[in-house]
Amino acid sequence: MRYRQFQWAFTPESLQRSRECLEQAIALDPEFALPYFGLADHYGAYIWAGVASDEWFPRARDFALRALELDPDLPEAHAYMGIVAGLYEGNWEEAKRRVRIAMAAEPVHWHIRALAGVFHFQPMGLLAESRRQLKRALEDNPLSQICYLCLGETLEALGLEAEAGGSWKRSVELDAKFWLGWAYGAMHHAVYGRHAEARKWAEEAYALLPTTPITVGVLAGVLEMAGDGARARDVLNGLPADTPGIPVAHACYHLAGGNIEESVTWIGKAVVRNFILTSAFLIRPYEKFLSKSSAWPGLLASLGLKPAVTD
Repeated sequence: MRYRQFQWAFTPESLQRSRECLEQAIALDPEFALPYFGLADHYGAYIWAGVASDEWFPRARDFALRALELDPDLPEAHAYMGIVAGLYEGNWEEAKRRVRIAMAAEPVHWHIRALAGVFHFQPMGLLAESRRQLKRALEDNPLSQICYLCLGETLEALGLEAEAGGSWKRSVELDAKFWLGWAYGAMHHAVYGRHAEARKWAEEAYALLPTTPITVGVLAGVLEMAGDGARARDVLNGLPADTPGIPVAHACYHLAGGNIEESVTWIGKAVVRNFILTSAFLIRPYEKFLSKSSAWPGLLASLGLKPAVTD
């Protein structure tokens, strides 16, 4: 559907255009279920632009439920209800049930595989299954920058450093304005101490979207490591004090800057604020670093999660 082309730029302007596409589809046929799932998916995308989860998760759930009222067997809507159940409600058994329904019949659409791979199997720590689903999604849609982004997360979590970096590199080759790909690549280079590369990627992300907690936090952390503390503080303090995702910015800042204990503390604050989805940007991919904190087991337990399985 065309809405995805706009949605996956993850900017306020592109998200507005995405919603307009879906609303037009509903106006043409109010009984067609798929655009209602599209609106659920759309509101989920707002989190990356810094909108609070407690604003969009209930909206996303309502639109997914509306899609199921119109088509009780719609796989996409079941998949999205699985995301809501796991990442918002902490009900991982219900999440598993919904994902099983969504993936019960072949062929499974690549979008469902991508959703399940990155928002269900990866948070649950089932990394081999996450990787399998995301690779299958790319087989069906080999020019998807979002699928490469998601695959990079899981490859990073599996400790496949070079492959993860290659996946994020491919995402920005497909779309040079894909700020999320630049941000992920920046964090990747930062945690492995490649400061020049990290700064290049972080600056690209920040130039494309300087208003979102992820780009702000990653760039500030990279600048701190580079010895440019004054600019790091300016960047970090540039977010308005009422920005919902400030804990995510600080979590990214401390992880990129090598301060594991503080990063885990701020991830916990992000989770309390219902920024669980954005925290997934950090939790599984960088668990091998974050798990060095004494607070890590307690944080995972608070989410109903166990350490990831990497083999």
